[in-house]
Amino acid sequence: MDGGMDGGAPCEAWAVVSSEVAAMAARLHWHAGQMGDIRRHALSVGLLSWESPAGGNFRAYLAERCEDLGRTMDLLERAAQELGTFARLVRDAEERQRGAGP
Repeated sequence: MDGGMDGGAPCEAWAVVSSEVAAMAARLHWHAGQMGDIRRHALSVGLLSWESPAGGNFRAYLAERCEDLGRTMDLLERAAQELGTFARLVRDAEERQRGAGP
């Protein structure tokens, strides 16, 4: 079969749960990247020259939202790392179970 989601060992047909957990970790990592893209775009808008009071308020609002996005990205990345660790533990358990056999 193909390689694991984290670049680890190939996924065996019996390693269903660990593969699903690794896929969830990859999706969380992808979503964190998407938020990073949104954050970069918002930060670039905040760099524009705003000469009105409303523009200044909007820039302050964008800065606050970018901080929120940064914190959310960090949380998603940490969750993805933890899920990756969990996937490896589940895969080890699946291998031991498979080795024990019926």
